Amino acid sequence: MKSRHPLALSLLTLCISQQLYAAPNDTDIAADDTATTVSSDAPTATFDAITVKANAKTGTALAQKISEMPAVTQVIREADIQAQATGNRTVGDILAQLVPSLGVSSGSVSNYGTTMHGRPVQYLLNGVPLSGSRSLSRELNSIDPEQIERVEVLSGATSIYGAGAAGGLINIVTKSTAGYGLTRQTRLGINSSRDFESDSLGYHVGQSLGYGGERVYGNLDVDYETTGGKFDSHGDRISPDANQTDNQDTDSISVNANLGFDVSDTKTVNLAATYYDSQQDTDYGVDYGDNLSVLLAGAKPSLRAIDGADVEDQPYNTKSSVNLNYNDSDFFGSNLSLTSYYRNEKARFYPSGKSFTSQAKDAWIANGLTDPNALKKLLGASVIVTQSEADIDVMGLRAAMQTETDMLGKNTLFSYGADFEREESEQTYYGQDLNTFIGSNGLISKNNGLSYNGGPKTTIDKWGAFVNADVDMSDKWHTSAGVRYQNLKADTDRFVPIYEQLLEEYFADPRIKGTADAYGIDYQAGNVEAGSTEHDKVLFNLGSSYQLTDNDQVFANFSQGFTTADVQRALRDVRAGYVVNSDNVQPISINNYELGWAGTRGDTSAKVSGFYNDSDKTVRFTKDYTVEVVDTDERIYGAEASVTHDLNKDWQFGGSLAYTRGQYKKDGDWLELDAVRLTPLKGTAYAQYNFSEDSNIRLQALAVGGSDKAFEDQQNDPEASAQPLTGYATFDVLGQVKLPVGRMGYGVYNILNKDYQSVYHQTTFGDLNRLPATGTTYGLSYTVDY
Repeated sequence: MKSRHPLALSLLTLCISQQLYAAPNDTDIAADDTATTVSSDAPTATFDAITVKANAKTGTALAQKISEMPAVTQVIREADIQAQATGNRTVGDILAQLVPSLGVSSGSVSNYGTTMHGRPVQYLLNGVPLSGSRSLSRELNSIDPEQIERVEVLSGATSIYGAGAAGGLINIVTKSTAGYGLTRQTRLGINSSRDFESDSLGYHVGQSLGYGGERVYGNLDVDYETTGGKFDSHGDRISPDANQTDNQDTDSISVNANLGFDVSDTKTVNLAATYYDSQQDTDYGVDYGDNLSVLLAGAKPSLRAIDGADVEDQPYNTKSSVNLNYNDSDFFGSNLSLTSYYRNEKARFYPSGKSFTSQAKDAWIANGLTDPNALKKLLGASVIVTQSEADIDVMGLRAAMQTETDMLGKNTLFSYGADFEREESEQTYYGQDLNTFIGSNGLISKNNGLSYNGGPKTTIDKWGAFVNADVDMSDKWHTSAGVRYQNLKADTDRFVPIYEQLLEEYFADPRIKGTADAYGIDYQAGNVEAGSTEHDKVLFNLGSSYQLTDNDQVFANFSQGFTTADVQRALRDVRAGYVVNSDNVQPISINNYELGWAGTRGDTSAKVSGFYNDSDKTVRFTKDYTVEVVDTDERIYGAEASVTHDLNKDWQFGGSLAYTRGQYKKDGDWLELDAVRLTPLKGTAYAQYNFSEDSNIRLQALAVGGSDKAFEDQQNDPEASAQPLTGYATFDVLGQVKLPVGRMGYGVYNILNKDYQSVYHQTTFGDLNRLPATGTTYGLSYTVDY
């Protein structure tokens, strides 16, 4: 049997090979041998050796032992992912359990605030970037977990990949063809809330078809899922997420396809494509209180879901990607990889009502309205209801060469190449009829034909060139060093800031004409003219690993990151007349340091690492929900550890702990960063019993520590938005049962029916976002290969 994997699609695999080269040995585990069925081993992230091959016939190595990389790296296998996927679990839920340093899942469709080492993560799908300068934070909700073959995790900034990976890289690799002839898999699933409410029922059906021939091979996965409503620990239906949208009452389809062709024994061509589409259709709305008191009078929301909603344009999220790879493992004695890719993402959010905030107040004052009573009256009476839509297009090219040579008697792998990416994004707010919204107490939303800019239409070009050397200094000592040149250029179109548009409309309203006349205001909306920024930087990385004993390895790594803030989002709320140029829209440079140890003692494996990173700027979410890039120092540090132990052939135990802390400087004082930026103290633990081959039961826990430190510290920063964080712990029971035909998976999540709020719902936006997490939920699945 032969297994084919289009591994050239994985840019992270290429990144790994650039950071490490070591001669293969008998203990290497080839990617060709990756398990495609659920194993009885404990489903936890591994640090095993892996050899990635560009061509199954020639065995040309693109990457060697990942476990020897001088960085914190994980490879999460298909069996581990499938064990966690029963029920309506998202990729974000699964990775939060398996990746120690990654933030916990939000419980909504958004992965906003899900960081590693206090920095943003660059998500990839088969090497194609899922996240860019403009992120809708939907990266972990755009593929069905049943279609994933493995997940590659590289934490910490990496200069060798380029901009956007300040916190690390997470590459999601989809399934590919395994074996000769025709292969098939059928998947069925059902999930429900604790009380089996009919509104909570969800269903899943999926089908895979694969074909492996002598030279042509391909794979197709299609998964359809419908989700019901979510219910809290008290059995009450949870309100819709008015800020980021959720996946209640949603139908989604996920498609993964790839087609490969062996041009010759050394040349391969592979085409991969993915498509994801989720459409919400809900009859439940947000409770804004009597007479919209939550919006108009600052009343506390009930957070109940109210039946009878009628949203004309329901939320949706679509994402498609395609990439074409050509690989020649014997190009004048080197390995050549050429990749081109394209990605499109569109999303529509839930309609939401907002009252005017400080942006409107500043504009009124600038136009002559200074009477405090009039300002208070206008701010309290002014409400706007909008629905946001975003559209992002990304295309890129990457060329890389790898040359194996002997340099001064040392086995050396040179990796070098160049890449280019263009990202175009725009966001629009569509006005909703205010009379209809008010008359229905916020339940009915109808488009009123007005539209507003959600920031400028933005084009960002990124290009870079790199060279890296991986050297075996001895049979125990490996080192890696590289340099990269990175250029970032952003062009923004002329636009009218949303508050300028709203104010012009407001003062044109005859109902408040008397106020405008009384203060001599004839308001004309102002513009922000088209602008351009350009920055470049030379980045370095240096790492080393040493095999102290057969069972102990130490590693150290330094790397630099370089990225821009979300330009379009940051400019959304600026005042008219703002000038977009390289001086006031600056990138963020990060220095990252890591030190760690990994080892085994009998049936116990463990890994411990510490990290420190700093930057000359900080990005924050203000109390008015605007994004600011503040020119001040920032430092983040922490440690993480993981351990697994096989008590015997039946019992396995394990767990992880991740601690992250950081501060930014304000008026000479260091103030704590909040949980929007930093993953709170997070621990996981599990115990698993294996009944027989492919049958097991697992008890697992996830705990998050609480803290008021950032909230207390940021009282000294009037623009800060930190919230106190309450810790919590949840427990799940899940497992696999091998049947005469196929296998069954089961999961009971939050088995203690814990009443809590996720970190995201505790710390971001306002009172309407303080939504409870789901209570106990059940999932059951059936999978058959034939």
